[in-house]
Amino acid sequence: MRARLLAAVVVPLATALLLAACGSTPVGSAPPPSYDPPTGFAAPTGSLFGGSGTRVFGRDADALPAALIGTAVWATDGGRVLRTDSTGAEIPGPVAPAGRFAAGKPVPTPDGGVLVGAASVVPGSGTTPPGLAVDLLAFDATSGALRWNAPTVLPWSERPPAVTMTVAGVVAGVGVLTASTDSQRTAIGVDLTSHQVLWTADGVAADAVLADGPAGGTALGVATAPGGSRAYADSTLVGLDVVTGLRRFAPGDVLRAPEITPAGPGLAVVSGRTAATTLSAPSASLRFVDARGATVRTVDVGRSYTPPRCVWDEAATTVCGGDTRVFAVDAASAAPLWELPDPAANRVAPRMTTAWHGAVYGTTVNGPLVLDARTGADRDTRPGAAPVLVNAYLGLGAEAGGVAGFGGGATITPAIR
Repeated sequence: MRARLLAAVVVPLATALLLAACGSTPVGSAPPPSYDPPTGFAAPTGSLFGGSGTRVFGRDADALPAALIGTAVWATDGGRVLRTDSTGAEIPGPVAPAGRFAAGKPVPTPDGGVLVGAASVVPGSGTTPPGLAVDLLAFDATSGALRWNAPTVLPWSERPPAVTMTVAGVVAGVGVLTASTDSQRTAIGVDLTSHQVLWTADGVAADAVLADGPAGGTALGVATAPGGSRAYADSTLVGLDVVTGLRRFAPGDVLRAPEITPAGPGLAVVSGRTAATTLSAPSASLRFVDARGATVRTVDVGRSYTPPRCVWDEAATTVCGGDTRVFAVDAASAAPLWELPDPAANRVAPRMTTAWHGAVYGTTVNGPLVLDARTGADRDTRPGAAPVLVNAYLGLGAEAGGVAGFGGGATITPAIR
């Protein structure tokens, strides 16, 4: 009798532990409900980047090295690639090759993969100093196993933990990775079929990839002189052919602290401070450009040092928000759709956190809310959270101390409607 009772307790417990190790959705069971887009979130069930062991401090939402892929959270922290469930518990699987220091936001690929950038030291010999190599790592999103990696040696060196890795995205079958420090930067194009490095562009940081026709694309980024800081030195907009790495158009206007983010499959937002900016006369710039570098629309951002932050909802709309203003444009044409505040309707502008699949997430003095991305109308005034990353299953939000603030971490909140 005692043996049967012990088996009745131990076997289910062992099964539960095994399922927990395999991921948030046990094999053979139904996945949790999905909501596209979610408009309500449960109380936090876990957190990431908390405590003294994390290397993620003081990051904003755009720099948070995490992505929501299916029912899992993929992230990098302290050189490791992490995959967790909705409780923040790590799911075994992703392991970078020995000596690689992984960093930056993981990016999913159309074939069920996950791309991550990593840096490593090239050993020196005799009078030759150590060098720097970077890899584009490709993991399987389901199993977490490493599918392949594409390494290349850079023309400059630095300790890997000091190198920022940015996967700009995938277009025309090419993944684009940028390795950078405050004073050096190199963009790299990798063929996702042959796993070969197609090109490198020293002095260029590629931030976004845009489709251009059925088989073409542009890696859109900024060029800054070697030794110059992107935050303070003059930079120019550049577009590289994703297959050849050749420049597709001449450098554009000079900007300082430029930011480039996708605004649609074929549009990007280019923002920054103009060269005319002084302490007494701030002059920010924000415009929408296409894959050929042509300006589709310029937005008046007034007298400001910092232009609004823009987020493409990965569907039909791009939403931009600053301290006192939120507006939306069509992701194909950049045509304006709506803007807040609206004094005539007695509506204030929320502080936008993100947008996804037709929904805009943010907060006002009344708490979290969700807006309709196409109309700006209130869609849900009690969503329970205002996450900074969203998919059909989860939201990743900020605790009171700020996103990945000192000891604050980032909360995981399951979608419930």
